[in-house]
Amino acid sequence: MNAENTTGFLAKLAEVFEVDASMVKPDFQLAARWDSVAVLGTIALIDEQFDVTVPPDELARCASVAGVLALVDQSVGLRSLGQ
Repeated sequence: MNAENTTGFLAKLAEVFEVDASMVKPDFQLAARWDSVAVLGTIALIDEQFDVTVPPDELARCASVAGVLALVDQSVGLRSLGQ
């Protein structure tokens, strides 16, 4: 994921969590913020931005934005390998 994609993704992720975009950085904590709407919104955002689907249970285990970014990177990598 390049810097431009990451910046755009983080800005839209801020909308999902209804926080100021300046707050959403890799160390932004998500563990207490996950609810069904946030999970579904984030799954839709990832699908829209990166054309991959992430499992909801794996996404909800991400404690921070860094975890979400790692999950997206892993999913994009698997897609490129044809898995």
